Amino acid sequence: MTRYMYLNGTILLEEQAHISPLDIGLLRGYAVFDLLRTVGGRPFLLDEHLERLHTSARQLGLQVPARDEEIARAIDELLERNGHEEATVRLVLTGGVSPDGMAYDPATPTFFILTHDLHEPAPELYERGGRLVTELHHRELPKAKTTNYLTMLRNKPRTAAAGALDVLYHDGTLVSETGSASFYIVSAGCIRAPHKDVLRGTVGDLVLRLVAGRYQIELGELRLDEVFAADEAFVTSTTRGVLPIVEIDGQTIGDGQVGPVTRELMAIWARHAFGEGGTQR
Repeated sequence: MTRYMYLNGTILLEEQAHISPLDIGLLRGYAVFDLLRTVGGRPFLLDEHLERLHTSARQLGLQVPARDEEIARAIDELLERNGHEEATVRLVLTGGVSPDGMAYDPATPTFFILTHDLHEPAPELYERGGRLVTELHHRELPKAKTTNYLTMLRNKPRTAAAGALDVLYHDGTLVSETGSASFYIVSAGCIRAPHKDVLRGTVGDLVLRLVAGRYQIELGELRLDEVFAADEAFVTSTTRGVLPIVEIDGQTIGDGQVGPVTRELMAIWARHAFGEGGTQR
């Protein structure tokens, strides 16, 4: 199928795009990205994702080489040309060409945008809840959304064998986030989440704003033992929305069912994102 992409200021066919093998994003993984989705065919939370992209870029000493308005126009054109019903939009920024694999020029980065058909979790997963497995890991530059997903990807066989969605990172005591989502628990009606050294989640931030007057919210340290003793758990992400977690490392969370707080958050999120009567799928 013919697909178009944006590369360094130009929209072209994907098969016509060329990125140098000397790009430091390839040679050293020196790159950041962000991912957003469409709702009704339009980019959703675009401003928040662009803000996070800029934040990630600054962490690596990079600058996004296009104005936000240009990026928005490029996304609109790609969505129109590629004809998705619903899509994910991936924005990738690297340090650019590096002749020796070490030096790079922040003034000449590589920046490209890809769109793909949106793939969401199966609807039944929101009814029965998902599983996680834990992994001892601390992300380097946790405030930046880098392209380094080594720990998550090398654990793919393990998560698949466990029927799990993702790995939940911890340092032996404190939990941080999953490989691709923000993580939360509910204890005695209070929503709790790690706050230090985690990537800001656009969906998670919005959900917490939507329910700020309805529930007590505590952002801070979250211990592993508190996770296993929680009444409920859930993750948030661009493509998953609010997704309940009922088992971690084979241990049941709460009563093993999707809890009432998580169900309400799912409904509030769905109404906000998809309109009255909307669902996450």
